[in-house]
Formats: sequence, structure tokens, C-alpha cells
Amino acid sequence: MRFLCLHGAGTNAEIFEIQSGGISYDLAKYGHTFKYYNGCMEAEVEPRTSSPHALHTKDKIRKLKGLFNGPFYNHYPRDRAPGEYLAPAMKHVYDIIEREGPFDAVMGFSQGAALACAMIVHHAKTHQEPLFKVADELYPSSIHLSRLCEPSKMSFHDHGSKHMVPFDVENTNAMVAAIEAAVQKALKGE
Repeated sequence: MRFLCLHGAGTNAEIFEIQSGGISYDLAKYGHTFKYYNGCMEAEVEPRTSSPHALHTKDKIRKLKGLFNGPFYNHYPRDRAPGEYLAPAMKHVYDIIEREGPFDAVMGFSQGAALACAMIVHHAKTHQEPLFKVADELYPSSIHLSRLCEPSKMSFHDHGSKHMVPFDVENTNAMVAAIEAAVQKALKGE
């Protein structure tokens, strides 16, 4: 299967490729391919946050800026509800699908996962065929979204790492197994 890959806010395709490298490397052994794309809005990598973890986050961001030259992107502004910016973000991804697709699956992290979910729901309102055969949303709220799925068609793994892609072998293997199970169900039409 071909996976469309959408990064989180304030990062880019290169960073998401590294974040998801363990998963995509192992899934490539099954013949799957991954295409990573940038969001439609250039963005500052540093989040505008007042959380108690802000200093810790800002230190990580400074390190991230030192490792990657950018530019960095958002799919829509991260400091407000997507509102009017959601339609252009979806159009940007629909254009990618039209130009470089088809894609059988989507894998998104954080804002990329939220956008993928919005697109799947939007597409389902007017089309009988799903936008993707498989969707892997690496997003904390995905557990809530999973409740919208037909239980017999879904594979789920809670890696327990909250808002990050875990790199440990045990979780990587479990995530690969869950994704491959979803792929096999999709291929069988289940």
C-alpha cells in the first residue's frame, strides 16, 4: 500500500519521516511505501504555549531548530481553531492526492492526524467509497475517533507515549502489527 504521510504542526515532512522511521522501515518489509508532504503554511517551529512544560518544550524546540534548517510548516494555524483555514488545508492535501495519488492509506501525526481525520469525515459525507483503505492517526485523541469506527474493521494499539511517536522496539513492533492487521483487513475487504 502507498501511505500518504502528514506531519505535525511546526515541523515538516523530513522530521515526520524521521519520527516514523521505525514504523515505516518495518512496514516497508511488507512492500508498503511512504510519501511525506509538507503542510501548506510556513510556520515557526516554536510553539506558542503557556503550558507548565513550556521551558522543557522550548529547549527541545531550540535543539530541533539546530538539527533541521526548515522551513517548518503547519497545515493550519495551531494557535486557534482551524475554522476558515481547514478548507485550504484539505484542498492542499486533495491536490497532492490528485497530482501524486492514489494513496491507499494515510498516516498522520498530531495536526496531520487531525487533518486526515477531518478529510476522512468530509469525504464520507459525499462519497460512498472511503478516501483511504487504512488510516493511522498518531494523535492522542485518536482513541476517541476510534469509537466512530466499525469495531470489526479496526486495529488499535495505545503506545502510552502520549504526544510523541515512541522509538522503542516493543511499541514499534506493536504499532507495525496493528497497522499491518488493518492493511490485511482492508485488502480482504473486511
